[in-house]
Amino acid sequence: MNDHNQDDGSKKVKNIAAVLYLLVLTFLVGGSYLHQQEADAGQVASTTAVQP
Repeated sequence: MNDHNQDDGSKKVKNIAAVLYLLVLTFLVGGSYLHQQEADAGQVASTTAVQP
């Protein structure tokens, strides 16, 4: 019975670690995507501003 509780505990820890990993990965990918969108928008704005 004690082994069963340890298995449940390790599964819980693994699930929490997986969720945290996904949150961090989502944050990094989302931040990179938003940064790229800003850079592209800034580049388009600067090229349109230069043209008469």
